[in-house]
Amino acid sequence: MRIRTRATAALAIVAIGLVMVAGSASAYEFPSTNDANRAAGLPHVNQVATGPGTVTLEFVNETNSLAFFEYRIDGVTVGTNPHPVVIGDVIHPGVCVDGRTPPACTSGPIVRTFSAVGTVEVRLALGGERDWDFDWTPFSVGQPITKADCKRGGWSDYGFRNQGQCIRFVNTGRDSR
Repeated sequence: MRIRTRATAALAIVAIGLVMVAGSASAYEFPSTNDANRAAGLPHVNQVATGPGTVTLEFVNETNSLAFFEYRIDGVTVGTNPHPVVIGDVIHPGVCVDGRTPPACTSGPIVRTFSAVGTVEVRLALGGERDWDFDWTPFSVGQPITKADCKRGGWSDYGFRNQGQCIRFVNTGRDSR
């Protein structure tokens, strides 16, 4: 009986240790930001343009390394494979920019236009160097600013169901799409 109690206690201590390790791993602390990377000449993303319901981004990697920029549109998770760096998350679709010769994927910079209702977010958590990683950085799509933007079919360019919904957004800032 005494052996069983000690064995149970030992298993409990091991289990607590595993939970503590797993718990700390899931809270990945990103060591950088998109802006800090840009200032240091490291892999980063630039917003090139916005349009009605779109944002155009430039993915830059001038290093001799690989960078895989993950993105999500309007906060929607699409991936299903477990993320090897951000424990508890999945690998999202992305843009691979390779500064090596010969490159394993496209050398950059790469410019892509995304359609969204509100934002396209980009993070760097896969690639050559962990100290370049940055968390989700939002880029807003073009939104109507005046009532005139909503008229003559303009409401549909911004993804609204009708002109009234678009004008309500301009007047109140509340998005009901």
